[in-house]
Amino acid sequence: MISSPSLGGRIVRVVPDVSGVNKVFDYLVPETLKNVKVGSVVRVELHGRRVDAWVVSEVEYPSSDINFKEVLSFLSEGPSEEVVQLSQWAAERFCGSLRAVLSSASPALRIKKLGARHGGASRKSGQRSVVDEAEELFHNKRGGVLVWPAPRPLRPVLESGISRGRTLVVTPSVGFARTIAQALRREGLSVALMPDDWQRAAEGVDVVVGARSAVWASIPELKSIIVLDEHDERLQDERSPTWHARDVAIERARALGIPCVLVSPLPTVSATHWAGAEAVRFVEQVAGDWPPIEVVDPYSDLGDEEKPQFGLLSSRLIEVLRDKTQTVVCILNTKGRSRLLSCKACKAIIRCENCDAAVIQNEEGLLECNRCGVHRPSTCQSCSSNALALLRKGVAKMRDEIEKAALRQVVELSADTTIAANASSLVYIGTEAALHRVSSADVVVFLDFDNELFAPTYRAGEQAWTLLIHAIRLLKGSSRALIVLQSQDASNPQYSDFVEPEPRQFIEREQNKRKAMQLPPYAAMARMVFADSSFNPADWAHCNLSFSASAKPTEFLVRAANNELLTQGIKQLRGEFSGRFRCYVDPMRYA
Repeated sequence: MISSPSLGGRIVRVVPDVSGVNKVFDYLVPETLKNVKVGSVVRVELHGRRVDAWVVSEVEYPSSDINFKEVLSFLSEGPSEEVVQLSQWAAERFCGSLRAVLSSASPALRIKKLGARHGGASRKSGQRSVVDEAEELFHNKRGGVLVWPAPRPLRPVLESGISRGRTLVVTPSVGFARTIAQALRREGLSVALMPDDWQRAAEGVDVVVGARSAVWASIPELKSIIVLDEHDERLQDERSPTWHARDVAIERARALGIPCVLVSPLPTVSATHWAGAEAVRFVEQVAGDWPPIEVVDPYSDLGDEEKPQFGLLSSRLIEVLRDKTQTVVCILNTKGRSRLLSCKACKAIIRCENCDAAVIQNEEGLLECNRCGVHRPSTCQSCSSNALALLRKGVAKMRDEIEKAALRQVVELSADTTIAANASSLVYIGTEAALHRVSSADVVVFLDFDNELFAPTYRAGEQAWTLLIHAIRLLKGSSRALIVLQSQDASNPQYSDFVEPEPRQFIEREQNKRKAMQLPPYAAMARMVFADSSFNPADWAHCNLSFSASAKPTEFLVRAANNELLTQGIKQLRGEFSGRFRCYVDPMRYA
């Protein structure tokens, strides 16, 4: 503990909990506040206002000529010193506010004092079945990636971590975390479910489990970290700073010298790149790991002379919908205005000739790829026709079409839906949220999978697989499980990955594509949103950042060779540019 006797007490550096204030300030801690430490939430006076603040460090001033304001009061326990240091790393890595990260790491309610610390887990590895591949990763000091099929129970994987001692388990959703917590408690383990059990976690339990923000839990003597469903984009915060629980968990484990194991049926390229080939373990696949997946084309039954009728259902899909013994869930993601283009002549989806992503038509009438930035004339890459159509499909319109084709009731799942989404032998339609609202199904149909697979973002393939993994879990328990992908470009080679899933091959192809195009994790990327249109990229070439304009004049896609150069460039820009901007590092979507 640093003290400054000449000043009559300790000096602490604090981050005020005030929006727009991204500076630190130093205050004197009076002798009466002995419980103030790094991480504490305190009350201070700032510019005539009394505000909350986090203590982020203690500092030493050799001179007593400075008059410091005093900390007014101690408000609550806060993140541990280890988590504060982790928060500082994340704020710099993701070019955002330290205040926002500390807020995620703090308890929702004020805690005046922590209780006595409890002992660690007593369960031994031999008491339950374990997985050899998981055991190998946990015995590796760094950990690694475990490719674990979606339908299989996760308990053997968790056992390999719990047997080592206190374990942190991070999941994509609160519901997933709650299910795990309940199961572990029934076995007699002490469990803290974040964020409600923040204090229990800080006092010490066998297992701490929670959704994305659980990665910030203050945990004494942490021995291992497990991130489940690493592929799920819900592990990334969409607000600035856009920290990802995977990256935070990896850095936390590195700093503590403990293993971090990322578990997924199909891990992301970022995960496998971090682990390296030597620390990626594939569990041998067995029958039932993947349900049958069919790709159908709504135009396969039409003659060459017939014009395409957007919104048609294939004959195979109609056959599935009319089987009244099956519960069918239809997914159509139509958030915002669709920009998917199709050729009126040959029905092909208009894609980038460089990277195969779907393209948009810009204001100049050119086709533009938001993934790699290539422009070309508005012609079809298959037949050279310049007669293009914008595909417009809505859930309500498709519900009517499906109901006519299925000859039975179709329920549109929305925020206003009152019917229980558990009735059997029904057809449901909605956005991907429907995958979480229905308890079970026999068939999942993606009505426009082109919109997912060819989305103008480099993560399109991974995001498409995430939807399929949700569908596989929804079908668990059905003896007639089936996934149907409806496409207007069913002959595209990318669809072969889905008909016969092979995680190892998909990962290798995705890695090679990212390397060739210099996309993350082999380069760094951020989306920057400025308060007004006064920013001119040409004036900031000295920051060593590459700027690409977007459809909006105040938004730019920024690239750099690696994360360090991106961080340095944005930090330099933030220090020199007089205007305000927000930064979203490694954005989920940037089209």
